[in-house]
Amino acid sequence: MGHLRTLLVAAAWTPALLFANAGIMSPGFTGAPVDGGRQCAACHTGSPPVNQGPGRILVRANAYTPGVRQTITVEVTDPNALRWGFQLTARMARDLTSKGGSFAPSDSLHIVCANGSLAPCGGEAVEFAGHTVQSSTGGQGGSRSWAVQWTPPGRDAGPVVFYAAGISGNNDGRDSGDRVYTATAQVSAAECNLSETPQIRTLLPGVVNAGSFEGGIAPNGMFTVFGNGFASTQTQYAAVLGDLVNGVLQPDLACVAVRVGTELARPFYVQSDQINAQAPLLETLGNLAVQVVLNPGTPNERSSAPVGVTATAAKPGFFTFNGRSIAALNGSRNNAILAEPSVIRGGVTARPGEVVILYGTGFGLTDPVYQPGEFARGLAPLREAPVITIGGVTLSPAQILYAGLSPDAPGFYQFNLVVPPATPDGDIPVTIRMGSANTQGGATIPVRR
Repeated sequence: MGHLRTLLVAAAWTPALLFANAGIMSPGFTGAPVDGGRQCAACHTGSPPVNQGPGRILVRANAYTPGVRQTITVEVTDPNALRWGFQLTARMARDLTSKGGSFAPSDSLHIVCANGSLAPCGGEAVEFAGHTVQSSTGGQGGSRSWAVQWTPPGRDAGPVVFYAAGISGNNDGRDSGDRVYTATAQVSAAECNLSETPQIRTLLPGVVNAGSFEGGIAPNGMFTVFGNGFASTQTQYAAVLGDLVNGVLQPDLACVAVRVGTELARPFYVQSDQINAQAPLLETLGNLAVQVVLNPGTPNERSSAPVGVTATAAKPGFFTFNGRSIAALNGSRNNAILAEPSVIRGGVTARPGEVVILYGTGFGLTDPVYQPGEFARGLAPLREAPVITIGGVTLSPAQILYAGLSPDAPGFYQFNLVVPPATPDGDIPVTIRMGSANTQGGATIPVRR
């Protein structure tokens, strides 16, 4: 995790007609009752009634393996049509307002968010997949199909319902005379059946602080496991709110778990060669065995060979944008990204006396203590007072406005600090010491008067 949630920006909504605009189609025209039942006839006025005609739209999808991408086929058929289009959305059957996974754009597909902007839509925003103008294949009769890459929820969240609307057009350049068809399909979760052989790397530290990438872990801190065979090469799954249970990250994601000693971590990102997770509370410190477990809780569990890691009360590390510039905000400038513009577009520097907010992990237990997977719901300062220096100057308690958990994610820490008045211009080193453990060397913030 090398960036902050605050890097996400909103995009403007640009309405578009189904065939007429080469840009973005309007979202919410799949026939889904939860979206008001709108479908393509809302724009293609003068058309025959919906689902009246010799054609149809079909959605073909298999039972989903949590977090594992699959190809859905959407096919529109009509013997009289010469041009084609469709829109598709995936929703959770338990709550049809909730997204049921995400779609991947391609040369033949637009993915549009509920607000009309192009994907990525953000963790919880529902998505709509649809044709591009180029893939509407004017002049070809009979049928048209699209391959849609769909990544389902990262856990067994129950059935997913697909709603789809399709157009079989006469290609006369007008909206009238085209036929509109709608369909639904529902799939359930299959048992986890990953076939990979997980291996944690050993030539370099395979279990590291998720911010500094230095070996070692701390209670409730974020850590990263490097290796191979953790998932298919197509899998890149980050947890979303729909993967939580009662607001808490669970011990499995995308059919993957991580065992630390005798306890399970809380994974929040999985790909074939990397897992990001939050460590357990770690009642026992010292040398612990770490294993990656595929298909956890099934007869087909596949575990990696154990790899040792040192667990200490604190293993502090900063997240960085580029390996040096600390992931941070300038709290005195409306929480703008604190970085040189050459590092992060739109970034700002800090002046002496301004408040900066730095992010990291592995700083140890807080008061109150949150259980693994829980988001902080209020202030949770560190139990042990940190020693913080900016540019070699040790901050006074009055210059440390807050040091503890951030509400953005479990195991995510923030430090609200006042830049000392005599700090010179430049990339200024920052260190935080917890007991005898320090954050990584070379981590800096940009200061410019």
